[in-house]
Amino acid sequence: MDLQEYEIMYRVEDGHWWYAGLRGVLRHYWGRFVQAGRPRMLDVGCGTGATLSAWADTADCTGVDFSAEALRFCRKRGLERLAAGSASDLPFADESFDAVVSFDVICHRSIPDKIKPLQEMYRILRPGGVLLLNLPAYQWLHSSHDIYVYTDKRFTRREAFAMLRQTGFHPLAASYWNTLLFPPILLTRLWRKLRPPTASDLDTEPSGALNAFFKGVMAVERALMRAAPLPFGLSVFLAARK
Repeated sequence: MDLQEYEIMYRVEDGHWWYAGLRGVLRHYWGRFVQAGRPRMLDVGCGTGATLSAWADTADCTGVDFSAEALRFCRKRGLERLAAGSASDLPFADESFDAVVSFDVICHRSIPDKIKPLQEMYRILRPGGVLLLNLPAYQWLHSSHDIYVYTDKRFTRREAFAMLRQTGFHPLAASYWNTLLFPPILLTRLWRKLRPPTASDLDTEPSGALNAFFKGVMAVERALMRAAPLPFGLSVFLAARK
């Protein structure tokens, strides 16, 4: 990812509706599948650290990222339990964590072997530990946004489940999300295939009112998700157990 993108991420991810929605989906699955108490959690590809900060009262959190710039922003948040390393070669001992979270990491073009990071996450999880994984959905939606954040692969739920099973995980649940906003965002993404923008999607923040509206839409989605998995969306979120 471009270094400038980390600066933008650090500036917006605490309040931006998409990141808030992602953390809301994480809380939904965390509450269903992760043990009570204070589990040991690893964020693989922790970026600038918003999830680590949000989970500081819930778990003993450690972050790992290959980018020194990302870790620099984590330290600006006051985070200290950090490591530099690749998702394909995690610098931790076997069975070190109770839960692993990883958001939009194995889709990165710097990871040509998409199975290897999952094998590493499996290795460092204790038996019974839980993986919570978010991935961009549908390769045909690949657009200028993916180019800016160096995404080379988007996934269907079926593909992601197959990869988890291949690695030895037992899939627990999965749902697409960003479903209610799918039609307008789909049109935007398709248009950008013809007319790519010159700046990152995140560089233009929505107004306070619009941001609040989108957060409300995400809350409605999570309420629907409690009844049944959503059938399509811009992202797919999965839970699996070792």
